[in-house]
Amino acid sequence: MKPYILSSALLMLCLCIPLSSIQAASFDCAKAKSKLEKRVCSDPALSKADEELAKAYAKTLKGFIVPGFVKDSQRAWLNSAPICLTAGTKDDPQGQSCAAIYAERIEALNLYRTAKVYSNSAKKYSYDDVTMLLYQKDGATWLELFGDWMPDAYKPKPFPDGFLAQQSSRLVKKGNTYGLEDRTDADISISDDKITFNGEFGMSLSMRQAAIKGDYLRVK
Repeated sequence: MKPYILSSALLMLCLCIPLSSIQAASFDCAKAKSKLEKRVCSDPALSKADEELAKAYAKTLKGFIVPGFVKDSQRAWLNSAPICLTAGTKDDPQGQSCAAIYAERIEALNLYRTAKVYSNSAKKYSYDDVTMLLYQKDGATWLELFGDWMPDAYKPKPFPDGFLAQQSSRLVKKGNTYGLEDRTDADISISDDKITFNGEFGMSLSMRQAAIKGDYLRVK
């Protein structure tokens, strides 16, 4: 690892730049501007984690059936990544280390490559709709939800700010259907071709977002 490499994962969101150019880029830490960039440059372990994150992102994006999801989920993660600035410090003594936060994201990106993808917008993809990923983790089946974005009326900023359905939950068997480990109101039917949130009201997300209900077809 070259010590001058800047947080390459932070720069992966320059989506107007060809991926090959992004992969080839390296950055002088003397030019780091944001607090997170400076944190990455000052911590060799975090710098290495950032390089691994950039590699995982590039590999997942290259072969993913709905690349827009990978780009937007990375944007949403980076929007929350500044938590690293307080993680494990006196301001957040119970928090994860910044390296652990990066490790979780690397694991998620690697899992995405094994996932079945379902959506109500198919390959057209929009963060206004809901994309669902079904994958195996820790010997169990997990369902990840992403999308149904709504702006925050009090702080009207564009995506990824605002309200976003973004959670990964272990599936729990309920007779012929499934629930989510942390959502008692979920009743889900799953087949290879579609995921269905059953019931008239489906699963409530928040007071500001529409419920997830009905069919989400497999993207192939």
